[in-house]
Formats: sequence, C-alpha cells, structure tokens
Amino acid sequence: MNTTTVRNTFRTGPGSPGLGDVGSNLARARMRRRPDSRGDHKTGHPLLPCSLMLATIFCAAPAASDAEKRSAAASNEPKVVYIVSTRHFSSEDLAAIRSQSVSSETIPLWSYSITAYDGRTYQGEMVGRSPYAHGHRSTTIPTYVIPVVFTFADTNTVFDPTAGNVCSPNGGNVLSLVHGSPIFQNAAFSMNGVNVGNTQYLDAFQRGNFWSLVAGTPYHTVFSSNPPVLPAVKVTVPVEEGSTQVGFCRPYGKMNEFWWDNLLRTTIIPGLASEGVGPANFAQFIFDSVVMYLGDPSQCCVGGYHSSYLNNGVFQTYSANFVDTSGVFGGGTTAMSHEVAEWMDDPTGGNPVPGWGAEGSVHAPFCQINLEVGDPLSPGFGTPTNPFSVSMPNGVTYTLQELAYVSWFYGQVPSLGSGGGYSDNGTFLGYAKPCPPGGTN
Repeated sequence: MNTTTVRNTFRTGPGSPGLGDVGSNLARARMRRRPDSRGDHKTGHPLLPCSLMLATIFCAAPAASDAEKRSAAASNEPKVVYIVSTRHFSSEDLAAIRSQSVSSETIPLWSYSITAYDGRTYQGEMVGRSPYAHGHRSTTIPTYVIPVVFTFADTNTVFDPTAGNVCSPNGGNVLSLVHGSPIFQNAAFSMNGVNVGNTQYLDAFQRGNFWSLVAGTPYHTVFSSNPPVLPAVKVTVPVEEGSTQVGFCRPYGKMNEFWWDNLLRTTIIPGLASEGVGPANFAQFIFDSVVMYLGDPSQCCVGGYHSSYLNNGVFQTYSANFVDTSGVFGGGTTAMSHEVAEWMDDPTGGNPVPGWGAEGSVHAPFCQINLEVGDPLSPGFGTPTNPFSVSMPNGVTYTLQELAYVSWFYGQVPSLGSGGGYSDNGTFLGYAKPCPPGGTN
C-alpha cells in the first residue's frame, strides 16, 4: 500500500517521555491525496477523494440529499452521509493476509465462499472464527483503546476524551462513556424476536447474522470487557489542517482526514508499537467532539471510520471514532456501532457482493459492491430503520445502529439470520434487489 511518508516525532501521555507533540512539526507537511485514495460519495453529490477507509460522515453542505430535504428548518445543520473506498487489496495481498491470520501475525480472520442470488460465487474474510466450523467457541479479539487529545492551533482549544465534561450525558468523560457502552459491556439483545444472548452488541449482531448456524452454541466474537486503555496520544492540529467551530454546549473541532490518517499510519501507530499496538490487535482511537473533512473543509464531516493497510507487510486494522459532546452531531455511539460492525464483517474493506443500492446511504443511481453492513440502514436517509436503545448501568442510554445481515447482500433463502430476517431489528424482511435499480425484495 502506498502512502505519503511524513517523518516526525510525537508524544503519548504520561509514561512515554522523550517524544514530541504529534502534529506540531507538521504545519508545512500538507497531506497529498494518496495513490490509493479513491472513494465514492453516496449521496448523489460528485465523487470525493477518500483513503482506503469506510467512514461515517456528517455533511454540512447545503440541501441536496433526501435527508436534507425532509426538514427545511434543519437544512443548515450537519447531516449524516457515508463514503466507501473503491481501492482494495490485490489477490496476492489477500493470500498473504490469510496466511498471516493462520500464523497469528494479524487478528483472527475466517474466509467464506457464498453463491449469491445472481449465481456468482463471492469470497471474503471476516473477523473471528467461522460460524460454519465445528466446535463453536468464543473468540476474543485483542484490542487497544487509545484516547486522542487534540489541541487546535487556531484557538488553542483542547478536546480531551479523558477529561471530565459537563456536556457529556452523565458528566463524565468520553472515554468512560465508550467503555461503559454495549460496544464493550454486555446487555440483553433480542433480534427479530429471538434472544441472541446477553453480550456485547457486535457479538449479538454476528450471532444473529448466522443464527441458523450458531443457535444454542457458545459461538461468540467479543472484545475484552475491560480492554487495555493506553495513555492519551497528544496531537496539535495546525491551522492549515483544522479549525475550531462553535457548538451548542461546547466547541467542536474540524480537521483534515487526509492529514490525520497519514499521521496515524506513518507516525502514531508505529510509535505505539512499544505499547503493544500492531497487526495482531485492533487499535481503536477515540475522539471527543472532533470530526474530519475530506481534504476540503466544505466536505465535512467524518464522524468515524475503519481502515486497514499493510504495516511492514502485515495486515493492520484500526478505527477512529468520535463521541460528540458539542451538541451539534447528536452524540452517542451510533457511528461507532456502524463502523466497528463493518470492521468485523469487512475488515479489508473489499469483501465483494452483488451490486446493491437505493437503501440507506446509497442513493439511486449509485450502486455499492462491498459488504458494509451499516450502510444499507444508515440513519437519516430514506430507509426507515429501527435502532436499538440500550440503558446501561452507568445511567446512560445508548443508541446502536440497526445493521444488515449477510443474507441480505447475497440473497440467501431462507436467511441465515435470526427470525428469518435480513437485518438485526426487523427492517429488512427480504434480500437486496440487483442494482440498478436496487432496493429490497
């Protein structure tokens, strides 16, 4: 994978002396669009550049999407839109990635081969252990949670997910909100009328996804309920790469995703190797009220994404997600549930499926051809959805996005999913129609 290389030093939090502040020396290192950076903006707007990532985006552009037209009063508020990369790993890279998983050089992966409704056979990789395999058991995916403290040079405003915040739902910090969420803590989940277990949301989804294969078994794909949290990474965002914006309860930050992701791959992740971060685990970077734009500040705002690349030749996955406490974007873990679920079922970003569209964030006449389980039910578009609302012991009620089952993409009849459904909370009762024109049977 080709990236623009920027060599600078950086500093994590306490316990990592001798490293400078990330970003402070990058004011002149303007990020160029990477050679692997081609993406498709799925709202009917022109094509936008993006990295090899799958992203949740809040769009502040004027009216153009169906979601924006629904409310004239909200026409100037940020809107959720989604982008998808069109760049995938080569067949040689994928073969190497499979081999690396077998040898535990990277995270646990399993391969599948499915014949879809169009008669073609599709192959891909997912995180964890195969639900088709004998001896169902629990797989714990090694993960690190890494808070990122941003200082925006234009105002010296600090966005710290480890600091107490009166604008958060319970007055705590964003890091504790994430830790207390159903992403990491167990809750009871019923999907399409079926009790799939008391577990983390992404595990509940994956169990529901393959319910006809794993019902009554100890099949689970989970994170530790107490994942290692590393000292905060401190990043200074140069004036050329970001700015502070006025929020409702507090300000929020906007920064250039291309600059950030280049910094992450070339400097931050390599610098965290001594802390244990590497291809054999899933690195999750957490922001407080910092969103991203795609090269141009008008192309805003990315709320989270998952991505992967070859880290010294070995498959590395990671995600970056924010929790909003500014009051502008609605807060919660909706975007994080979307992105981490897509990481689980499409870790390479290129699991192929028959073309689908006219659902969720993919507006006609566009079609999408990869297995991104959040996109068909992205909230705020024309497809009605049924998000989960889960109250947790910390007193916070979390919203988790409804997700599409694998059977929806490939047209499996009957569905492998819980209750015979094609999504995890009752919206899709049939499988995807070919695109164009798209839609659901």
